[in-house]
Amino acid sequence: MRFGKRRNGIPGARWAAVCLCALLLSGCGAGQDSLPGPDNAAPDYSGIILEDDGIALTDAERDALLSQGELDRGLSKADLMEVQKYFKFYVHGNRRTIELNLLRSRPYIAYARKVFREKGLPEELACLAYVESGYNPTAVSRSKAMGLWQFMSATGRQYDLAQDWWMDERLDPYKATRAAADYLAELYDMFHDWHLAIASYNAGPGKMGRALEGTGEEEFFSLCRNNDVLDEKRKLRPETMQYVPRFLAMCKIMRNAEALGFTAAEPRPGDLVSAPARELRARPGTDLAAFAGALGMSWAEFSAYNPAFKRYITPPDRHVSVYVPYHAEARADKLLRDGKLSGRGWATYTIVRNDTLGKISRRTGVPVTVLRQANPRCEPLKIGRKLRIPGTGKGGEYMIASAKSSSAEASPAKTAPAKTAPAKAAPAKRAAARPSGKSGAATAVAASKKSAPAESSAKKRSAGGTRSHEVRSGDTLASIARQYGISLTAMRDANSHLDDPHKLRVGQKVNIPAGKRKDVMYTVRSGDTLWSISRRFNTSPGEIRSLNKLTSNTVRPGDALRVAVN
Repeated sequence: MRFGKRRNGIPGARWAAVCLCALLLSGCGAGQDSLPGPDNAAPDYSGIILEDDGIALTDAERDALLSQGELDRGLSKADLMEVQKYFKFYVHGNRRTIELNLLRSRPYIAYARKVFREKGLPEELACLAYVESGYNPTAVSRSKAMGLWQFMSATGRQYDLAQDWWMDERLDPYKATRAAADYLAELYDMFHDWHLAIASYNAGPGKMGRALEGTGEEEFFSLCRNNDVLDEKRKLRPETMQYVPRFLAMCKIMRNAEALGFTAAEPRPGDLVSAPARELRARPGTDLAAFAGALGMSWAEFSAYNPAFKRYITPPDRHVSVYVPYHAEARADKLLRDGKLSGRGWATYTIVRNDTLGKISRRTGVPVTVLRQANPRCEPLKIGRKLRIPGTGKGGEYMIASAKSSSAEASPAKTAPAKTAPAKAAPAKRAAARPSGKSGAATAVAASKKSAPAESSAKKRSAGGTRSHEVRSGDTLASIARQYGISLTAMRDANSHLDDPHKLRVGQKVNIPAGKRKDVMYTVRSGDTLWSISRRFNTSPGEIRSLNKLTSNTVRPGDALRVAVN
C-alpha cells in the first residue's frame, strides 16, 4: 500500500456505468459469498508456449504455474505469460527470499487466513503480505508505510489503527491484519473484481477509477495493456502494473511450496518470534517493563511480540492488546488481572521552584499532553510533588531485569527533597542532579552547594547511594562507565530517562549507580556468538567488544573474553 488518503468514491458518471456493466457481466447475484474471479470459466492452457528465458520449467514448476486458486483462475494465456515473469523470478532467481518469507510468516499466516475466511473473503489474500512486506511486522517503506500490510498513516487511522506518542498499531501484526481485511473487502465492494481491488490496495481507489474511466476497460490486465493511452494523471505506475502479477505468482508458489522444494529458512539469533502469540488485554497505564520482567522476557523479546509499543507503559487512557508466547499465557493473564505491576517502566520527577509543564516536558522529552495524561491532577504544580514519567522503551535499548529485580525497583529508597536551587547558576557552581531514589528517574531535586566545584560535587555519593557525572566533551556512556568501574548495562538502567544514550550533551548530568563492575573471564564455546554471550551475562555485544578491544563481532571457540557483570 503506497497511497496516502483513501477516497470515498470513484469520480465520474462514466465510471459508475462501467461498474454497473461489470456487475452485470459478473452476475447480479454474485456477492461476498461467491466472490468470483475475473472469469469463472476454466481456460484451456493446453499447448501454451511459455516464455523461454534459457531456464526451462520443471514439470513441478509448470504444474504450479498452471494451477488455479480462487484469485488466479480464469487467466487468459496473455495474462498467464505476465504472471510467469514473476513466478520464474522467485522460483529460479530469488529462492532465498521465498524461504525467508516462509520463516517470517510462520507466526502470522494461519491467523491471516482465519481472518479472511471469517470475513467471507478468499484466504489467498493472506499472500498479499508477502508482496507488501515479506511478512516482516516492522517493515518501513521509503514512503513511511509500515507493518505487515504497509499502511500509510492516513489510511491506517481510517481503519482504527492508533498512531500516537504511545504506540503505532500499524506495527501490530494482528490488528493490522484485521484492518487490511476490512479495507480489501471495501475495495471489492467498489470494483466487484479482485484483481482491480488488489491493484487499488497499491495505487488507491481514486487512481484506479480514473485509469478505468480513461481507458474504458473493465479488467486489470486489459487496463495495463492500454495504459499508454492515458495522460500522466491517470496512468498507472509500473509498480502497480507489476503488483497483481507478483501477487498471483506468489499465490501459485505458496500453494505449491512443498512441491517446488521450498522450506522455511532456519531461524536466526535475532528472530525472537517463531510461533503464534496469545492476545491479552492490558489496563490503561500498565507497566510493560515490569510485565516483561515478571515473565522472564527481555525488552527485546517482548518488543518482538509487541512491535507497536513505543514506550514502557501502555496508554493511560485506554485498554490495549498485548501479545505473549502461548506458554506464558496463564502467568501473563494473572499478572494483568492483578494490576500490581510496578517497576522501571515508570520514572519519577520531583517538581522544583519555577517549574512549568513546558519546562518539565523539555527536560524529560515527554510532551505536555502526555504529562497531563499520566498525571491527571498535577496542576497547579507544587514544589516537592512527584510526577510519573513513562520510560521510552525504544527498540530494546534496555534489557529488562527479572521479576525480582523489578519488584526491588518498585520500592526505591526514600529521599527527602532538598531545598530548591536558583533556576540558573554559573557553570562553576552548577548543582548536581540528585536522583529521587528510583533507578532511571528522569530528574530529581537539585541540591545547592555553592562551596564545591561542579565536578567534585558530581563525584560525591548522594543520600540515595548514587552519584552524578557532568558530561564533558568526548564523553560517552561507555567511557563514563569505565571511568567509574560500572558496567554499561548498569549505566543504561540508571539513565533510562535519556532520549538517546548514544548522544550525550556537554553539561548534561548522568546518574552513576552505586557498586562496582565485576569482570569475569569467559571461554568461548562451540556455537557461541557475541550476541548469545551478551544475553547470558545481561550485557551488550558492544560492551564486550569494548572490553576486549575487538574490531568485529566474530568470536571463535577457545577465545578468552572479559565480560562485565553487575
